[in-house]
Amino acid sequence: APKPPFFLRRTLLSWFERRGYKGDESMTSALSSERAGLIARADSLIRTGDLAAAAQAYGAVLTRWPDHVESWFNLATLLQSLGQVEPALRGYDQVIALRPDHVDAILNRGVALKNLGQPEAALASYDRAIGLRPDSALAYNNRGNLLKLLGRLEEARRDYDRAIALQPGYASAHSNRGALWADQGDFAAALEDYECAVRSEAAQAETWFNRGNALWELQREEEALASYARAIALRPGYLDAMLNQGVVCKETRRFAEALACFETVLGWRPDFAEARFNKAMCRLQCGALTEAWPDYEARWETSLLRNAVRPFPQPLWRGEDLAGRVILLHAEQGLGDTLNFCRYVPLVAACGGRVVLEVQPALRRLLSGLPGIEQLVARGDPLPPFACHCPLLSLPRLFETTLATIPPIPAGITPSASLVAAWQARLGPATRPRIGLVWNGSAAHRNDRHRSLSLAALAPWRTVGVELISLQKELRPADQAMLATWPELRHFGPELTDLADTAALCSLMDLVISVDTSVAHLAATLGRPTWILLPHRNTDWRWLLDRTDSPWYPSATLYRQPPHDGWPLLLKQITEDLRAFTRSRL
Repeated sequence: APKPPFFLRRTLLSWFERRGYKGDESMTSALSSERAGLIARADSLIRTGDLAAAAQAYGAVLTRWPDHVESWFNLATLLQSLGQVEPALRGYDQVIALRPDHVDAILNRGVALKNLGQPEAALASYDRAIGLRPDSALAYNNRGNLLKLLGRLEEARRDYDRAIALQPGYASAHSNRGALWADQGDFAAALEDYECAVRSEAAQAETWFNRGNALWELQREEEALASYARAIALRPGYLDAMLNQGVVCKETRRFAEALACFETVLGWRPDFAEARFNKAMCRLQCGALTEAWPDYEARWETSLLRNAVRPFPQPLWRGEDLAGRVILLHAEQGLGDTLNFCRYVPLVAACGGRVVLEVQPALRRLLSGLPGIEQLVARGDPLPPFACHCPLLSLPRLFETTLATIPPIPAGITPSASLVAAWQARLGPATRPRIGLVWNGSAAHRNDRHRSLSLAALAPWRTVGVELISLQKELRPADQAMLATWPELRHFGPELTDLADTAALCSLMDLVISVDTSVAHLAATLGRPTWILLPHRNTDWRWLLDRTDSPWYPSATLYRQPPHDGWPLLLKQITEDLRAFTRSRL
């Protein structure tokens, strides 16, 4: 969630007071009446929210009394709240020059340096403040935030622990420690901290929002929705909370409510790309492809793909007749997406285009025979001249694809005969049905913890009476240990140099069983019988709802994880189906 503006707290005055601000009640007795009047006026202006005028009032004080420490401090605090960070930093430096042990100025100076992108200097300020005031929970909390920013997570956690020990129930420290746990994937621990934070009257909307996120990750959907609602009540117009309400409704199949949430967000901010994108995903999953494609273009403005936009000077192709011009079609997202959508290449060629296709290097050999291509380029290699371009996943919109008009898989995606022969020799004669297995994908994938399995979970298949072949290229440490106890599972990971090798190996399988990864797309593209295991949470849109078949891949059978049951029940069903498949092949 975006951070709230620096000065937004329960009230403006309480924010300043927590950072050492000295109002008129604590100062007038020691000041001349003129100076006291100026300070009282500044205090009044802060109460009414006119911070710029309050800063001017302190400027007037300092014009007459340039060595007045607290006026310098309050002026710097005001400037910082107004976003004038560099002038604020100069103000704090002036305070410290006049009073080197002014802890509040040293602390706020650390905040200013952090905001200016000088984390090491900020850390030195926090260290100095803690040295002067070792019982400051605020100092430990702030230093924890900076250490987290620097990636020093264990040190950050210790600082949050210290802040909470010094000030039990410290909402900000609990919230920050909760965010640290969430970043590390420990959502149960995160929720404990968020629960402590929201019991405080000082709990912010952001804490309720983060609590909702933790509850969502723990599959406590109704509580998550209630937590988002509380965040919105505290901060009307909290668009990220509204957006996440829609996401929860989408994932719990309340599609009408989800779309209403996304429309509400877009009513507040029509250019909110995440809302448009999620609206598209909602419609895609329901099979309403025509309505979804325009909003799906918002993906390029989301955090998912914002940094992947190709800044070509040539224009985007918008479906016009190409009349012999060279068009660059370029892959986006994952290998499976490229395999899925390269079926549109022949259609573009039929529009008169001379197609240059750029793909990930792992697909370079496999797709060399794709019909309609004039030139195939691996990403990272020099591109030839071209007149216009289009990302692959924008082509369904241009061709107005519906479920009934999905193009067929092109015939030219086949493994080379020489590779197939080499792998056949490597495997030797088949005496039992050969089953290719893929049980996890990239650990970096945003949905990995929901879609991936451990090799140990597949142990019941050892007794099914088939020859099991690992199609995994890489193994995780736990799987390596399991493989050492399972010698009959043949693994060729280092020998799979790219997807051309994997395709050749897949072509020799009687059946491929895979979680939702590129190999599932590969096997289905090759027309091999493919059982695809789908997670209940964050299921990819192209698998639609409830279907056991796929309009994208005629040879695929979809196995869907039931809600709140993990994988065991589904794997039990697959084990029985695998026994039946084996009997049918004997």
